[in-house]
Amino acid sequence: MRPLQARLVTLCQQVLALGVVLVVLTPASGVVSLDIVGGHPGQQPPAGAALVSATVPTRAVTPTVTEVPLTGTDGSFAGLQGRTVAGGATEARVQSKPQAVTGFAAIGVTWEHGEDLEEDQISLKVRTRSGDSWTDWEELEYHDEHGPDDGSAEAASSRPGTEPMFVGEVDDVQVKASTDGVTLPDDLSLALVDPGTARSSETEAPAEGGATTSAGKDYDGSVSMEGSDGDGITLQSATTSAKAQAAAQPTIFSRAQWGADESIRNKSALRYGTISGGFVHHTVNANDYTEAQVPALLRSIYAYHVKSRGWSDIGYNFLVDRFGRIWEGRYGGIDQPVVGAHTLNYNDYSFAMSAIGNFDTVQPPDVMLRAYGALFAWKLSLHGVNPASTAQTIGRGTFQAINGHRDAGSTACPGRYLYAQLPLIRQYAAQAAPVAPVTPVGPAPVAVSEPSPQNNLDASPYPDLVVRRAADGRGVVIPTGGLTSFQKRIVVGKSGWDKRADVIVSPDLTGDGLADLVTADKGGAVRIRAGKGNGKFGDTRKKLSLRGYSLITAVGDINGDGRNDLVARFKGRLTTLLATGRGGFDRKATRKGYGNYRQLIGAGDVNGDGRADLLLRTKNRVLLQTGYGTGRFAAPKRVAGSWSGYNRLVGGDFNGDGRSDLVARASNGNIWMLPGRGDGTYGAALGPTTNLKSMRMLTGAQLVAGSGGDLIGVSGKTLVVVANRDTFELGSPIDTGVSFAGMDLLLNAGDVNRDGFGDVLARDTSGQLWFYAGNGAGALAAGRVLGSGWGPITGLAAVGDVTGDGIPDLIGTSGPTLMVWAGNGSGFSPAAPVKGGGLVVAAGLPSDLSAFDWVFGVQAMTLKGRNDYVVRDRTTGRAYVYSGRKSGVSNPRLLGEGMGAFDLAG
Repeated sequence: MRPLQARLVTLCQQVLALGVVLVVLTPASGVVSLDIVGGHPGQQPPAGAALVSATVPTRAVTPTVTEVPLTGTDGSFAGLQGRTVAGGATEARVQSKPQAVTGFAAIGVTWEHGEDLEEDQISLKVRTRSGDSWTDWEELEYHDEHGPDDGSAEAASSRPGTEPMFVGEVDDVQVKASTDGVTLPDDLSLALVDPGTARSSETEAPAEGGATTSAGKDYDGSVSMEGSDGDGITLQSATTSAKAQAAAQPTIFSRAQWGADESIRNKSALRYGTISGGFVHHTVNANDYTEAQVPALLRSIYAYHVKSRGWSDIGYNFLVDRFGRIWEGRYGGIDQPVVGAHTLNYNDYSFAMSAIGNFDTVQPPDVMLRAYGALFAWKLSLHGVNPASTAQTIGRGTFQAINGHRDAGSTACPGRYLYAQLPLIRQYAAQAAPVAPVTPVGPAPVAVSEPSPQNNLDASPYPDLVVRRAADGRGVVIPTGGLTSFQKRIVVGKSGWDKRADVIVSPDLTGDGLADLVTADKGGAVRIRAGKGNGKFGDTRKKLSLRGYSLITAVGDINGDGRNDLVARFKGRLTTLLATGRGGFDRKATRKGYGNYRQLIGAGDVNGDGRADLLLRTKNRVLLQTGYGTGRFAAPKRVAGSWSGYNRLVGGDFNGDGRSDLVARASNGNIWMLPGRGDGTYGAALGPTTNLKSMRMLTGAQLVAGSGGDLIGVSGKTLVVVANRDTFELGSPIDTGVSFAGMDLLLNAGDVNRDGFGDVLARDTSGQLWFYAGNGAGALAAGRVLGSGWGPITGLAAVGDVTGDGIPDLIGTSGPTLMVWAGNGSGFSPAAPVKGGGLVVAAGLPSDLSAFDWVFGVQAMTLKGRNDYVVRDRTTGRAYVYSGRKSGVSNPRLLGEGMGAFDLAG
């Protein structure tokens, strides 16, 4: 099992123990004054429940922000550890002097309005000191999709910048910034945020009472919001009829309860728009905060957004902490369509709640997901929006009612793990939503939406396949893992790299356990630079002369002495460079006849005998020289496959399965991954994963954190790393623990019984429908019969929730009529005809599907975009995926070979 999968399985088991959370979905008061009860500042909620009390300040607390200039307003350095080059131009990097901080501090970096940089054009990092120890440098998150909409008054005074980072109780903080291809922006500034300390705090719990607006007026349909700060804004709230149809309002802690100082916001900038949908965000902060620290976290975000970013108020409409508590964000009324600064280009038409934490690194707790569901159900219902809607017009785009920030822009927000839970958030919201006046079930035609398959059966966020092994009828789950892919290029060397004759990355040559860089100039001078473990390299550690040598290649330990070696070509002979204990290399010429080879490839252990091997590439062939483990290799033997379309091969374990793979670059620049089988052969090419046509001297090794190998090469004048995302096509099969013998149909049906885990349906040859409850780790409970008479139904398919109630449904044809069986939490309601007689599906699949014996829809395998389709070639047994697009589908991409061992799939 992959490390990622193992961690997710453990998490899944922990979540299973939590049980069902009721408190978040229970009707409760809104933004209310709270009675005082006993409690402890560090208290945690009981397992499976949200924390319903809060340690809050008794009065407003004023935060302070100290701005430390990194560059001047004209781009010059402001007296810190930066430098200028000839002519007064600013270099593209600067490092601040250590800055003392006090209290529970947060920091961020901003720069001059109008100097908009793309995310990959600037790198910002931070480290802190406690006592005598400095931490490692850590990335400061910068997302250019966060902020007020262009053209708004708020945007006119805003500054680009990073997300705020909480550094906690430390002594000093230091930041550094660098840019790629552009100079540092003017007025680059480090913000040191002190959230202030409450003079007194009390632990409070919600009191009984009616809902209020943030200004403290009763909710009666029309409200004059004349609060203590005298905004004097009159607006129309939701009508009484809308209120009657609204979902239950969850408890929302007020701005006053986190100590908001209302004097620092720009009162004149408060605006109202419309709400057609909602967005899920995360704050990219620490994940281990206590419940008593949450008000300070909110004040830090507030102060940074207002004083450093130049926004009128905190950007988010609501925030939710890891204890399941919802907090009021931007001022203006929790029940009103307040325009925030959260989702660029869509703020006027939506609202957003941000999860406090970094959910690109950890799983969100269930209490947080349920809080999202309750808040979105209530807020959307006030504006007549069904949280299960899959087609909402939000600004210029069409979205679902509940979306992640990345659905509206090129950003990682709200983190991969929180984004993967959007279907569950939608489910919780649909469960909390008001029941429609008329729910068409039974014989009346039912309007259905586009299929939204739910196919997750194991602990990863990605969809899975459930299959039957032909040999014995055993049920097996085959995980998918996001499809092989690499990240954006990271510049690790700024200039001059085009002057090198060769650049390769090698397993550790300097004795520190980290991959190192080997460079050769045109005069034969070879330098070894020590790796830092983060994709970057330090100063030269070793230098040697290899004049006349070419095709220098890292091959690992080829003679069994525990030190990693190199090979090269010298005067047409293969020459080994065996590392010595003295830090040098012993050179030994071996076989002749290497003059026509285009590439030597250190491929690791290709044939599974425990010894390092060598690959050779000609224009049209690849040959394998198996290693003897003595520093010598056997005679070359041809490797099966078609190799003429590739102009560069890179060896290494790229999919993290412990076997040596190849990354192959085609002549058009596309990168493909050929998985090693461990027997001297390679599987069919997977991908394409990216395009690296402009990269020279492409090699690979494990350079940054992760289980798979990364790529490094020269692009233009720069040295760049292309990090592995550690995603994959198909994982190791998981035994379900049940047999599907006697079945003629398998359906990966989603969470049929509403316990939070995906389930499987199967139909036997007598027409009975069987239910198998999943446990979230790939195993299934023993089957039980749901009903009979399903035999005549043709095209029966699990399509997710198409009726809008949050529960997965089934679609099939009975006689000439397309029917829907609506899920009800314990099974399925009687069939009803589909309104209009058709089902909205993505077009683009081949019109002739006779070559495939599997064709079924799955949720997006990369967790982005429209539904995908899995097919299997009935002749070769290969499975492919057609990825859904806004219009049609992509070209088929190979999922895996050897699928002919299974005779049913869903």
